[in-house]
Amino acid sequence: MYLTIKDLTQEALAGIGWLLTEKHESRPDSDEGFSYRDVVGDLQLDAPLSSGLLECYPRKLCLDRMERHHKTREILVALEGEAAICLAPPQDKSSGSLDGVVALRMLAGQSIILEVGAWHWIPFPTTSQTARFQVIFRSETGRDDLDIYDLSHPVDIQ
Repeated sequence: MYLTIKDLTQEALAGIGWLLTEKHESRPDSDEGFSYRDVVGDLQLDAPLSSGLLECYPRKLCLDRMERHHKTREILVALEGEAAICLAPPQDKSSGSLDGVVALRMLAGQSIILEVGAWHWIPFPTTSQTARFQVIFRSETGRDDLDIYDLSHPVDIQ
């Protein structure tokens, strides 16, 4: 079994989270030298928040575990590189597998917010370059809200 990497779209994130960066083909009309538009009105993140830098090194494209957080949503902002991020909707653990796992391509400049309980794993760079992400979630999440699940059958990513 394998996962095929698909483009990051709102449809691909259904039930998992939201795309925070909209796709637009041209700049909106503006005489001010800038433009601003709300993409998501309320991120529903509880303070205090923390931010970290995640550096993902090139490695074998094989998913063998996933993690989730029960107390917070998580924002991932792709800063550099290209990577595949594996995601699944919130669900209970069941006999070594998860339903609805997808592999989505994240490019520098794209950002997503994951729903509370959404399964995810460290992004896999899809080139020989390191991929860098900013991660934002509730403070202390890495210490008191990290649920890791080992998959019974590793899944290759293509």
